[in-house]
Amino acid sequence: MAQKKNVVVLGGGVAGLAVAYYLLKSGGFSVTVLEREPVTGGVCGSFEHDGFVLDYGAHKMYSVIPGVMDEFRDLMGSGLLEVRKKNRIYLRGRLLDYPLKLGNVLAVLGAKDFLRLGLGYAWSSLKGLLGSPAARSYEDYMQRVFGSAAYALIFRPLADKVWGEPATLHSEMGRTRVPSSNALEVALKLLGLKKETSATNAEYFLYPAAGFRAFPDALAREIVRKRGVIYTNARIAALPLVNGRVSAVKFTVDGQERELPCDTLVSTIPLKSLDRLLGLGRPSPVDKLQPRHVVLVYLVINKPLVLQDQWLFFPEEKYIFSRIFEQKQMLAALGAPERTVICCDFTCDAASPKWTAADTALASRCADDLAAAGFVQRGDITGSVVRRFTDFYPRYDLRYQETLGQVFDRFAGVPDLVLTGRLGMYNYNNADHCLDMGRVVAEGLYAGRPAAEVMATLKERAAGYRIVD
Repeated sequence: MAQKKNVVVLGGGVAGLAVAYYLLKSGGFSVTVLEREPVTGGVCGSFEHDGFVLDYGAHKMYSVIPGVMDEFRDLMGSGLLEVRKKNRIYLRGRLLDYPLKLGNVLAVLGAKDFLRLGLGYAWSSLKGLLGSPAARSYEDYMQRVFGSAAYALIFRPLADKVWGEPATLHSEMGRTRVPSSNALEVALKLLGLKKETSATNAEYFLYPAAGFRAFPDALAREIVRKRGVIYTNARIAALPLVNGRVSAVKFTVDGQERELPCDTLVSTIPLKSLDRLLGLGRPSPVDKLQPRHVVLVYLVINKPLVLQDQWLFFPEEKYIFSRIFEQKQMLAALGAPERTVICCDFTCDAASPKWTAADTALASRCADDLAAAGFVQRGDITGSVVRRFTDFYPRYDLRYQETLGQVFDRFAGVPDLVLTGRLGMYNYNNADHCLDMGRVVAEGLYAGRPAAEVMATLKERAAGYRIVD
């Protein structure tokens, strides 16, 4: 019997777990996953607080990628719920449907602004019919899809809160987030003359009955069942290069030093961290990437429920958060019957006061803004907890494709290294895409393809991913 190849996976989020899961399904590999946190799952996990099971933000199981939803169902078995999606935009003290609906837009914005939006759509549609150069920036792309008035009112301020100045964002940021081709298509949908499809709108999604953490937990169980190994609390000490290759991975677990032989290294950790561990020297193109930090502020509220939606977007600058999410809208059993929790979600960079502020200050500001919007009384809020994640939102600036090409070329100099996942590839995607990436990597390695060929296939695949809300 041929000796199994040793694969070491850095990172135990969904991306890393997915690679290990599919490799062990295919056979022929000895797989070890190294996760620095006490539990696997990463941002796709959940935690317990004050009688609640709380996800790290608004997660759902939905995909248009062939086979992924079937894989979800096979993994989760009977522990899945089908949930009707409910999410809107909070604007000018009113709730705006998204995808946009004609009557609702008129009621929320009034006749004057409704007319301005309509003229913006018409002008963008006409320019699209006449032909125009490809959109270079997010701003160009979104104005062509929604018109200048809708862009200025909703999409520009929201993008500015999430990623920073939209004129400096690459158009791929828009194409990834908004799967509509032009303003005419949006206008036809607004008028009811063209229907949304499963490729543009998730009318229903699947959700684990135990909270979203049940998904990475199911992957981890299958890995262990198939004799894979998962180390938590694992700190990578070194990735020594021998003749340019990573032949072993040195790490510590609970203070004990360990070493693993490595035929193939799969990395899902942030590119800056991997670059530093490999000791490839400076300057590095990795330093040109501009990932954003994520802050999640959870407010415990002395009411059974607050929202009618799972999540709401807040484009207006006066609110610190860009989105709020109510866990019990996914499943009421995940919280105490007489109380609820609202998660306030926003991003920032390391220099932002939002990042450097104390947890108590952030909770107070979120509570003030939630009360100012009219969703709660300040006295209804009885507690809070804050979670922070560094470098989690890839930001696509105007030169990100050039920079990322340089980064991939740099890591291609390390044979038998495969990058995958949101952080590992600097690819803005969701859990379903990470699962699909794991399948692509495993199929390539099982077929005996070199890492460079696996990466080429994966990059081509990832270029077609779209976020469907």
